Amino acid sequence: MIIALDARPLVHRQVGGVEQRGRNIFNAWLASDEMSREHQFHLIYARPEKAELFDGSVLAALPENFRPHEISSYHMPSRLHLGTRVFNALARTLRTIKADVYHAFTPLAPRTATCPVVPTIHDLSFELDPTVRRTLEGRELRWMTQQGVDYASRLIAISSQTKDDIVSIYGMDAEHVDVVYNGIDPVFTPSAEVRMLQSVHRASRISGTYLLTVGADIPRRNYSRMLAAMRQVWESGSKALWVLAGRDNWQASNIYTEARKAGVIDKMRFVTSPSNRELADLYRGAAITCCASSFEGFGLSVLESMACGVAVACSDMQSLREVAGEAAVYFPHDDAEAMGQAIEGLLEDAEYRRQLKYRGLHRASLFTWTTAAQLTLESLTRAAMKS
Repeated sequence: MIIALDARPLVHRQVGGVEQRGRNIFNAWLASDEMSREHQFHLIYARPEKAELFDGSVLAALPENFRPHEISSYHMPSRLHLGTRVFNALARTLRTIKADVYHAFTPLAPRTATCPVVPTIHDLSFELDPTVRRTLEGRELRWMTQQGVDYASRLIAISSQTKDDIVSIYGMDAEHVDVVYNGIDPVFTPSAEVRMLQSVHRASRISGTYLLTVGADIPRRNYSRMLAAMRQVWESGSKALWVLAGRDNWQASNIYTEARKAGVIDKMRFVTSPSNRELADLYRGAAITCCASSFEGFGLSVLESMACGVAVACSDMQSLREVAGEAAVYFPHDDAEAMGQAIEGLLEDAEYRRQLKYRGLHRASLFTWTTAAQLTLESLTRAAMKS
């Protein structure tokens, strides 16, 4: 099978959730001769407008059945990257390589009669979250995703929750949506050593008992309500720090401003843009982690936490239950008091944390990038066979 890939997430130096998923699935194909030997992979990519954002390392020393294709029409301002010229250039490339199927790690898909297309949808927060829906980014994501659904032969969703949302909002036939969960990076493992302060702890003045949350300060992360919950925990006498880790400039974030006004900033620590290794150290040092989101397409921080052997408290929603199963304490995302009670109870109950640790380790072992890569190939094969 000749597989054309939208390789832009593979060559972009800035790495977010989409890029991580794309690279991990791609690396699993590279590592498995059994999966890749019967296929040709054509990597269609664009150089970012800013040269410093281009990372061509993935293109070096590729096996013979992995071939890069740069589309020159992508050399234009980024605001035009979704335009007709780009899709025409992509369609010409698909015809040239005689692709059997085209796969994107994003919702973006071209309209082409050359081969079936299979985009990936991570979540529909831009449809379901009123705050995101009103933004320019939300409008652009709605347009891009609607186009991807309209042009797709099949879709890949990263959770059953996302699949249900796709079927409900866009009317896509459920038989044409395949669920392929994320895997877990090998760096996220429990430590065999007694918890010790690592460099990331020392740099951010983190010591003693702490609770960890991971992710940017965006409305659906629910940090304002979690601050109310943590104030309840602190008022009960807990000395636990609240550590937030993400890509934010935290001092310019809403949660930093709120915490300072509330006079609790000394009970919090902020870590900016940790590497995966630093993030793993933060997980392993935490007493518990908490995901208080009002919406998640998958819940990667929950999976990473379990893989590091740390007990989890999280919002009670389908996507997070798909990841954690019986290995987490759940609370309603819109109830700060219940959230605080769940956090406080888990901080105080060492035996229950130990039980959740071993449940979580088993649960996390079920999510691998090798499985994700295999299931993605199966989805692409089904799409190619129906063409």
